[in-house]
Amino acid sequence: MAVFTRQDQVNEIIKCGKDPTYFINKYVKIQHPTRGSVPFATYKFQDGCVEAFLEHRLNIVLKSRQLGLSTVCAAYAVWMAIFQKDKNILVIATKLKTAMNFIKKVTVALNSLPKWLLLPKFEPSKQQVTFSNGSQIQAIPTASDAGRSEALSLLIIDEAAFIRDFDEIWTGLSPTFSTGGRAIILSTPNGVGGQYYKLWI
Repeated sequence: MAVFTRQDQVNEIIKCGKDPTYFINKYVKIQHPTRGSVPFATYKFQDGCVEAFLEHRLNIVLKSRQLGLSTVCAAYAVWMAIFQKDKNILVIATKLKTAMNFIKKVTVALNSLPKWLLLPKFEPSKQQVTFSNGSQIQAIPTASDAGRSEALSLLIIDEAAFIRDFDEIWTGLSPTFSTGGRAIILSTPNGVGGQYYKLWI
């Protein structure tokens, strides 16, 4: 591993803060099912998604399984929480296990970073990571009142087409990021009809 001088570290912090794709590819690690902890070398379509997340407030992604888009979202959430203060990031998943798995991806990424790059301190739990700069990443399972009382910087909804009563949940969630927050809605297809389908069309 390269040895950075203090000035090199400052330059890297500035570069990472400006470019999440650079940060993810250079410093983030992910948990591979057979190889353990490995560097996150993104594909071009994943980089394209990150660029869209930066450029647009509202993003909807129709995906296939095992494309690593939930993992990209976890890495993007880590970048936002570290390099921007007071960011409230909420992830809504189809079930508790999926929500906890998202936080696990966040924790793996955070633990892989060099200490000089991880400027704020963080405290992880099974469903939430809080940072000393005022940011937090929280993942919760689907519920009719999910996230309604939150003022969100970023809302991530995973497998939205499979969330029961998503139309009601979406109606309740929309005001939470209406003051400038962002949303990323991900899902594999689940036929014609439903709120996710309407949003995608």
